[in-house]
Formats: sequence, C-alpha cells, structure tokens
Amino acid sequence: MANRPRVIPHSSASTARTSPRAAAGAPSAILTGLSPARVIFDSALARYGAVDGGWWPRSRSAGTELPALIAALDARPGVRVQRLAVHRDEWDEIPHQLTADGGHVVRVDRFTTVPRHTVNVTAAGGRAPIALLVVSPDTPAEAAWAAMSIAATNPGIPQA
Repeated sequence: MANRPRVIPHSSASTARTSPRAAAGAPSAILTGLSPARVIFDSALARYGAVDGGWWPRSRSAGTELPALIAALDARPGVRVQRLAVHRDEWDEIPHQLTADGGHVVRVDRFTTVPRHTVNVTAAGGRAPIALLVVSPDTPAEAAWAAMSIAATNPGIPQA
C-alpha cells in the first residue's frame, strides 16, 4: 500500500498567503479560508521523467489556487516549496511570490517553455524537482480524478 497515491487533505492551507496585486518583490497579503487542494501524489514524489501526480485547481487564478497547492506539498515530509514554474498562458492573476505557512517565501515564475497543463516545483534541500499534471478546472469530476490518479500511478508518462 506504500506505493499507492494519497489524496492529501489540507485544512492547514487556510493560513497560506497570496495577493496578485502585491508590489513587485514584496511578500503577499494574507487570505484566509482557502479550500483544500485537490491533489494526488505518487507516494515517493520522485519519478524521474514522469509527472509525480496530479492537481485539479478550482479556477484559473494562480493567486487563489497556488497557496493551497504549496500547503499540500509543504505538508509532505521533507518538502519545502521554494519555487513554482507555471505556463503563463494557462493562468490568470499570477503573483511573483507567495508567503507560505511558516513565513517562507515561494517564488512564482511564468514561462511559455514549461509544458502546458503542468506545474514544476523546486523544493529546498536539493530535492529532485516535482512535476504535477494540472487538470483543467472545468473538467468533470470523474474525469479529473481519473486523470490525477493516472498521473500519480503510471510510471510511463514522460510528459503531461
């Protein structure tokens, strides 16, 4: 059972912080009452050449959705998110940085060179990067959960 993906509830995500209108270089403001991230991870979060799980955000607002994802990842043993890379055309309201639980600042970079429908995560401590499939918010629930489960369990998926 150790190799099965886990759905991670994140009630502590309510203290993650964000503000898409924060001044450049300034830590963001606090939002409370965040919904838990809908995310499934590979148990090891280390599948080289494959995505490590799936995430199904509720909207396309990066400033609203990323704090719960950061909290979900930071809740994993040995993971402390330092940087996120997202495709700039997939998101609205992308902040430059977020302040996570515990006060650490997470940089958010937007690119056109990262694969669409993915988020790439750099964690502290030299940990291998984490790649997650991002399921479109408007995907029907059954299809979204199936896609996330496949992303977290199929070792043969080299890209999202």
